[in-house]
Amino acid sequence: MNDTTSELDVLAEPSKGWTLEQWLYYLEHRHSQAIQLRLVNAAHVATVMNVLKWSIPVITVGGTNGKGSTVTALAAIYQAAGYRVGQFTSPHLFRFNERICINQQPIADADLCQLFSRIETARAETSLTYFEMSLIAALLYFKEASLDVLILEVGVGGRLDATNIIDADLAIVTTVDLDHQDLLGADKEAIGAEKAGIFRKGQPCIYADFLPPSSLLCHAQSLETKMLRLGEDYDFHIVDNQLHIQHPFQSTPLVLPLPTLHPHAAVSAVIASLCLQTQLSVSEKDWSTAMQTMRIPGRQLWVPGEISFLYDVAHNPQAAIALAQCIEHKLAATEKLRQGKIHAVFSALKDKDVCGLIRPLSPIVEQWYPAGLSGQRAASQEQLQMAFRDVLGEQPHCYADPIQATQAALAAAKPGDWIIVYGSFLLVGAVMIANGYL
Repeated sequence: MNDTTSELDVLAEPSKGWTLEQWLYYLEHRHSQAIQLRLVNAAHVATVMNVLKWSIPVITVGGTNGKGSTVTALAAIYQAAGYRVGQFTSPHLFRFNERICINQQPIADADLCQLFSRIETARAETSLTYFEMSLIAALLYFKEASLDVLILEVGVGGRLDATNIIDADLAIVTTVDLDHQDLLGADKEAIGAEKAGIFRKGQPCIYADFLPPSSLLCHAQSLETKMLRLGEDYDFHIVDNQLHIQHPFQSTPLVLPLPTLHPHAAVSAVIASLCLQTQLSVSEKDWSTAMQTMRIPGRQLWVPGEISFLYDVAHNPQAAIALAQCIEHKLAATEKLRQGKIHAVFSALKDKDVCGLIRPLSPIVEQWYPAGLSGQRAASQEQLQMAFRDVLGEQPHCYADPIQATQAALAAAKPGDWIIVYGSFLLVGAVMIANGYL
């Protein structure tokens, strides 16, 4: 951040000449709460700007893990079918612009600045959080872009998330597990009830995991909506490097190439597109094309080399368990790699279960490199070290930032070693950029 931005008075009147960096600094600092679950403010500004009602199909994707991958899979399917697709996601990995895409192309800086300026004028005295402002900008951008389908990723929860001001024609809940308990409730039933809030009466919904919480099922039943459940209404198997999908829309399985994303995300996207076939027709050729083109960085991304890297934005315990399983599978698949040492560069936000993020990898990782992060929501170095002491019984040295931690890991690593980079999006994005991913 440059001096001009760092000295920006967040209470000052925004200027039309502001850069995107200045706008984002302003949005990050002007509101006292980073997350505020409510609908009224975003709904009011959306109504003023005429972006609340939509005549095209809208798909809303919520859940604890896998939301971004599912949105990416849906966008790839509809783009392969020739549709113009708008997608809103969060958080971003490299640049803010990634949050707002048309046909997977991020919005330009100049367009974002113009949209923020227009919203700032229209909102008058109505306060908007960073996330709410981002959503309204996305909706305004999409409304003026002649789209065929709109895909929204829920930020936190669902019932009171700002994305829920838009009525979805189809809703997907990917998984329900423990995360944001301070906002959503202490157990899976309470969290499931919040996530079920994106369902709409009579509109189809999908639960893309096994054993949904009863709160999710009960809410779907109360709305008289048909819920398609993995393992009950649809399923998939991998046979000879192909994906065999059993679903209720035809008696024979749909056989597709193995996707480049996690199969759960790809399959739930296929099921969603089958639900909306009368509105948005998709062919088997389109699905096959999409399976081979859908990609999202930072999700169990393996980069082999003399010293190999594995990047993953696992930022809650369920995702950390999945990452540990991924590592175990890779170790089992290639015995030779067992000879190497496993290092981990890690950090998290302060509202996360830091111990729950460390614990699943503690039997696998031999050397840890915790890293401090910038920003109001970052866990402090003391919080990180306390979590390591609780899990490991010792406190590894905590580095000032992700780059210093990665440099230390590289200095200690030998050929055949692995470096796992996981936790916060801020950490993974910074290390991937430093390592030349972009």
